[in-house]
Amino acid sequence: MILVLGEILFDLFPAYKRIGGAPFNFAFHLKHLGFNVRFISRVGDDDLGNEILAFLNTHEFNTEDIQTDPVHPTGTVTVAPDGSGGSHSFCIAKGTAYDHIQFDQSLRDLCTSTPALVYFGTLIQRTRNGRDLIRNCLASAGPASCIFCDLNLRPECYTPESVNKTVAAADILKLSQEELDVVAPDLKIPLKSRAAGLITETGPDLVILTRGEQGSIWATRRHIREHPVPDDSEVDIADTVGAGDAYAAMSAAGRMAGLSDQKTMGLAREFAGRICGIKGALPPDPSFYTEFLSRLSHEK
Repeated sequence: MILVLGEILFDLFPAYKRIGGAPFNFAFHLKHLGFNVRFISRVGDDDLGNEILAFLNTHEFNTEDIQTDPVHPTGTVTVAPDGSGGSHSFCIAKGTAYDHIQFDQSLRDLCTSTPALVYFGTLIQRTRNGRDLIRNCLASAGPASCIFCDLNLRPECYTPESVNKTVAAADILKLSQEELDVVAPDLKIPLKSRAAGLITETGPDLVILTRGEQGSIWATRRHIREHPVPDDSEVDIADTVGAGDAYAAMSAAGRMAGLSDQKTMGLAREFAGRICGIKGALPPDPSFYTEFLSRLSHEK
């Protein structure tokens, strides 16, 4: 079982809205890739919250894992185009329901069932309640669970202390080059060395560094692998929302399916590229996953 903790919200674009949130995007992809996923979050007792619950039910998530907050609203992010290339700027609403996820008995039971993988990010830790939630979940899950952390650093939504604790808690750490510059800011040190330098005896044993059009770097205790984007790779970009979450999800899927890191890197790049070809972070048609389901089964 994969246990995913964190925000589910609405991305509000100028002309439409989409359900999103990095942890939910991660959970959605892995569920459609055939994995047993339990997704924990909290929504408001409002119209947006009801829409989210209906969407989760349609996609066969266990809606009992979603807490309802009688006071705080469902989370939203206002998304605006930011220049060319499909990039966007984000304004994240504060004081929302997912900031108040409770470590209740049902969540405690999920954690103590020893999930194969536990995923969380940094946005859920922007409040003290969120930081306590992650600490309690990890303590209950214990050392047998693989911990996958995706930094997703957003302005005013993290502190150096919370980032350092997140890095230390991870078995697999995913971050972008911009986030590496925050975590390991000495730009005189080569990029690969900075990524590999995050690997410690008690911290990450895999660091996944994504670099957009320049590909990715995977650093482990034994190897540093670089996966450039092929020269003949062409993607008609609709937008880049959710590309990093897609990369993270396929990285986890490949590892859990027993693929080599080299093959997983290629699949993750392709999968993230396909997500860039649609509007929003989540494919509307389940057939989007068919090819990748097959390749996860046959590329070992």
